[in-house]
Amino acid sequence: FQDSFPDKQYGWTKGKEQSCKWLLSRVPAGAMGVDVGGTEYLCRKLSEKGCNVTYFDLVAPATYDNHVQDDMFNILRHFPERSLDFITTRHTLEHSLVPMYQLWAYNRLLKDDGKLLVIVPMPNKRWVWFTTHFSCLPYENWLMLFYRTGYKIEECDAGTWSAGRSDFVEFRFALSVEARRLRLTGPR
Repeated sequence: FQDSFPDKQYGWTKGKEQSCKWLLSRVPAGAMGVDVGGTEYLCRKLSEKGCNVTYFDLVAPATYDNHVQDDMFNILRHFPERSLDFITTRHTLEHSLVPMYQLWAYNRLLKDDGKLLVIVPMPNKRWVWFTTHFSCLPYENWLMLFYRTGYKIEECDAGTWSAGRSDFVEFRFALSVEARRLRLTGPR
C-alpha cells in the first residue's frame, strides 16, 4: 500500500510551529503520551516540558530517539489500554482509511481523564483530492465521529499553518473520553 504513493517531502513553516503551540499549551507538564503522525518539533517541545512522549509514524524521525515506526492503524499493538495521558495527532487523521476505527483505538489507549488533541485540514478541493488524503472531512462529520467513538468536545478552534493561504486552514479539537463504548446512534 505504501508503495502506491509518491514520496512527499514536507517543509517546516512558522505556521506549523503555531499549530504545534496550540497542542503544546493543552498538554500538562509531566504527562505521558504519543504524537501520532510524528512531528519532531512537537515531540522535542513536549519533552522539554517534562513529558514522556513517543513519536509514532511510518517514517523514523531524524533526531528524536523515543519512537515507534509503524502505521497508525497498528497503534494498539504498541501501548497498553488506558495507559496514556494524551495523544496528539496533527494533520494525520485525514490520511486514515478508517478514521472511526482510529479514533476508537485512541479511546482504548487513553486513561479515563486522558485527552485527544486533533488537528485536521479544513476540506477544500486541494486537500480533498490530495494524493494521501482519504478522510478530509467537513466539520460536522468530525463531530459525528468524535461522538460515536466516545469523546466529549472540550474545545474547538480553527487556524492556519500558512498565513495568507485561504486553503491552508485547519480544524483544532481538544477532546476528552466520555464513553468507553461506541455510540452508533445520535445524541439524545
